[in-house]
Amino acid sequence: MGGIVLATLWTGGKIYTMAQVGETVDAVLVEDGKIVATGSVESLSPLAASIQHLEGNIMYPGFVDSHLHIIGYGEKLKHLDVSAITSKEALLEKLQERMVEAAAHEWVIAIGLNENQFEEPIFPTLAELDALGDAHLIIKRSCHHLILANSKALAFAGITNATPSPEGGVIDKVDGQLTGILKDAALYLIVNQMPHITPAYIEDALTKAVTSLQSYGLVGGHSEDLSYYGPPSQPIQAYRKIVEAQQSFKVHVLQHHTVFEEVAKMDLASSPFLAFGAMKIFIDGAFGGRTAALRQPYCDDSDNTGMLIHTTEQLTSYVQLARQYGQTVAVHAIGDLAIDTILDVFATYPPQEGQLDRVIHCSLVDEELLAKLAALPVAVDMQPQFVQGEYQAELSRLGEERAQGLHPLKSLLDRGLIVAGGSDAPIEVPNPLHGIYAAVTRRNFEETHDGYNPHEKISRFEAVRLYTVGAAEIIGQQFMRGKIAEGFAADFTILQEDVFTVEMEQLPHIQVACTVVNGQIVYENR
Repeated sequence: MGGIVLATLWTGGKIYTMAQVGETVDAVLVEDGKIVATGSVESLSPLAASIQHLEGNIMYPGFVDSHLHIIGYGEKLKHLDVSAITSKEALLEKLQERMVEAAAHEWVIAIGLNENQFEEPIFPTLAELDALGDAHLIIKRSCHHLILANSKALAFAGITNATPSPEGGVIDKVDGQLTGILKDAALYLIVNQMPHITPAYIEDALTKAVTSLQSYGLVGGHSEDLSYYGPPSQPIQAYRKIVEAQQSFKVHVLQHHTVFEEVAKMDLASSPFLAFGAMKIFIDGAFGGRTAALRQPYCDDSDNTGMLIHTTEQLTSYVQLARQYGQTVAVHAIGDLAIDTILDVFATYPPQEGQLDRVIHCSLVDEELLAKLAALPVAVDMQPQFVQGEYQAELSRLGEERAQGLHPLKSLLDRGLIVAGGSDAPIEVPNPLHGIYAAVTRRNFEETHDGYNPHEKISRFEAVRLYTVGAAEIIGQQFMRGKIAEGFAADFTILQEDVFTVEMEQLPHIQVACTVVNGQIVYENR
């Protein structure tokens, strides 16, 4: 190791390696974005040109959000956040404030509506939306599988009472009249066509998102946003400019099946800051709009088993296309029927030796599905916070017995599956500490019960592992990221308190001291 002259020694606080429970080191030597050694201050300081003092703060391998929509999260930061609103009246009032200021050609976009927080969980009517003003209006439900649109936004997309629902989506009507509600594939008729999605708009959203994510201690994220912002070259160009050029965040991009071949033919070079990964397919919808595909009907809607977005034949052709390019497949699958359907396709057309497909959400399982998952080369991408916000509503939709299999975590880990943790931002707040808290307690902040499905609770170490080791394993980077060890990337999340010992209710409120990517401080809490 002689000849190191530009190395920096990180020391002066507790340093968790995440290699095994409780393992710490006194110092970490970093050079050229990599960890070159760990050990004692005494042995490493002669090799260091400078010392970075942790000032008593706690260092972990850099936290990564394994499933979010980075540009979509930036849009939430740009637009009207209605996620905290608890009544229809308050929603209409907040929308009207913005609509009154907006010119007739403009778009007002509200994000995060959750009607389950209302005393009576009902959406505004189309007439109520139309009465708010002249601008185009869109309200995205918190699950992002349902939107409300006013008549002007519907007309923009050419949607009339006579328009049939597209494949994989629902244009909601009552007695043949539009209600303004669009579900799953139907909402893209508007969302993907909005005129304001320019390169400048995308770059602004991306800049806002990355700044926010770094402030939560995140060093990277696995994102899916190549099919929503004009041709895929537009978001890719924004990532090149905002993320890759600045080398301040590490993005692994999934590729929606509709643009997969177009992107594959671009023959894009990957770097540590921008890599292109699995084909992404939506198998079903979500519990919120009762579009998650179930084997048995919804308890509160006995004629409805949800919706498979594609036929098995279509899914097979998408998976075969990915395999032609030597690529893995990542699927959004929430209901038990959706999970079962895609696992059969994966079993018939497995990935290459050593590769893992991924099931994102994997929200409703039973023993049979757990066994099926464990038998295949798949990893699971979980969002621990999902157990907090919507559990009571999901319980009423699924009933007590089925709900025992909601949002498994321990069951998956116990069967040896690789599991990574994410937020699905903008669905949830992309604060990894919120996810860690939810995984360990399975309850909302400050609640005192034993948790929703307490048999699925995991330890603090296992929960932190979801955002470090698990996030690296799920993209095959477990030998270069996710731990503090020689040869690994110098990506660190440095917190002001110890996640493993702090009082549980304080855990989600721990402050980030700084975020480090490839040895460079990209965020500092001043």
